[in-house]
Amino acid sequence: MKLYKGYRGCIMLFTLFFLVAFPPLLLASTPDTDTGDTALIVDEPALPDDAHGQEAAGHQQHGNPLSQVKLQDFGWRIVNFIALMIILVKFLAKPIGNALSGRREKIVLEIEELEQKRADAEKVYQEFQDKLATVEADIDKIVERAVAQAEVEKKKILEKAEAAADELKRSAEQAVNNEIVEARKQLRAEVAEKAAVMAEEIVKKNLNRDDQKLIIENYLARVEAMS
Repeated sequence: MKLYKGYRGCIMLFTLFFLVAFPPLLLASTPDTDTGDTALIVDEPALPDDAHGQEAAGHQQHGNPLSQVKLQDFGWRIVNFIALMIILVKFLAKPIGNALSGRREKIVLEIEELEQKRADAEKVYQEFQDKLATVEADIDKIVERAVAQAEVEKKKILEKAEAAADELKRSAEQAVNNEIVEARKQLRAEVAEKAAVMAEEIVKKNLNRDDQKLIIENYLARVEAMS
């Protein structure tokens, strides 16, 4: 990463150098058209051979695109640019690097936090899905147990109802039997009482023994027929 930053810094420096140094170089390489030497050469009269030689040498020196003055100006521009780059690197490289590094670390931390939050959210979602599946299974088990328990309770209720009905039937039968026995006792008591009254009346009327016996037997026969 540090090597990549170094390459990037060099590329930026060369780019700035190209932008600053290329225009003067292009200007220096352009022929000087403001001196008007060409026009003067056309309008001047013919000169001797020595004059032509001196003039040609002067034109050659004056028309040189990389003259001494331009080279000096270009050199000073390069020196100024290098000095400017040294100053910028000296005083701004570290703050800019720290700012970019801090910004990069912040972005990395934010990305890591987002990834962690995403992982946590996926984990929570998966746990929720697992719990939901478990809850559905538990609900099914609870329903099954409730249905089975309801069937058991239903069976118990029916058994209790049948037992209660049987007990009620037995109680009713027992009550009826008791009533019958009691009625028979009362009937016998009444018969005995009436027999005693009749015997008393028979005795009073001086009936003989055979007559009394016959009357009592007939009365008992009727009572038994009624019961």
